[in-house]
Amino acid sequence: MDEQKSNTAQNNFNLLWQIIDERYCFFGEKDVDWDEVYDHYYHDWASYGDKDPSSPHLFGTIAMMLEELRDGHVCLSDGFTTRTFTGWYTPYLENFDLDRISFYTNRRTGYLNNETTFSILPESIGYLRCPSLSEKFNRNDLDNAIARFEGLKGVIIDVRNNGGGLVSEAYTLASKFVREKTHIGYVRYKTGKGHDDFSDYYARHVKPDGLHRFHGKVVIITNRRVYSAANLFVSMMSNLPQVYTMGDRTGGGGGVPVSAELYNGWTVELSTNPVFDTGKRSIESGIEPDYSIALSTKDPQKDNIIEAAKTWILAK
Repeated sequence: MDEQKSNTAQNNFNLLWQIIDERYCFFGEKDVDWDEVYDHYYHDWASYGDKDPSSPHLFGTIAMMLEELRDGHVCLSDGFTTRTFTGWYTPYLENFDLDRISFYTNRRTGYLNNETTFSILPESIGYLRCPSLSEKFNRNDLDNAIARFEGLKGVIIDVRNNGGGLVSEAYTLASKFVREKTHIGYVRYKTGKGHDDFSDYYARHVKPDGLHRFHGKVVIITNRRVYSAANLFVSMMSNLPQVYTMGDRTGGGGGVPVSAELYNGWTVELSTNPVFDTGKRSIESGIEPDYSIALSTKDPQKDNIIEAAKTWILAK
């Protein structure tokens, strides 16, 4: 910000609003009137008569104001409590049962360092369960896992409930399935304080990496809890001709998050640079699968979405 003001409740409220106003990137897509939001929540806070710059009421008022953006990347933290929008997944069925996954991962299972596991199913199909991208892959271990898939009929990549993490690891995993440098989308950068001040579209690419890669059939299984870097991974992989997506629409999260600090030490995270698919469509609101299918309650042991993925791979 251009100037440092005193640590008062009103200055913190105004600074938070200003940071979002000048740097947030989805006002147009979300159809949010940020001036109107200010008027509503400022009146709510001012009528309470709260002057404490670190009061719970101020924190709650600001947090509710941020939820108007309907963005899981936008959050407020006072160092002890963090508030963020969860509506990108809470109203929807999870379509995931961890107990059923053991039916597939208990067979010749290998483990990678970031909670990822891989198995070889009896049908000669690989199964890669990737629940998080919050840690970097050990490149040698990932390479060895992909080597185990060589000669198989196909690979299932299950990213359900993957809330994201490191964008670099989305690229790392995708690099194991491309034959050549592949165009996978675009990004734009915030260039000014206006809501529509953006750069041109800059192309993004994924390049093959490592000693081993898999170029056969791939099914990616998704649900509403797939967010942020995992959402980006699904978008990237959707561009490959051998890839088919199944499950539910992803939760989204297509903005590159940054953080800023208020006068009272609270921090706010926000989306600044929007990401797009190869058709220049925003991926903020999620990605529809090629085949929508919900988790069945008929068989409490088997996962019918994984079974459908196996059927697709085995079909000629």
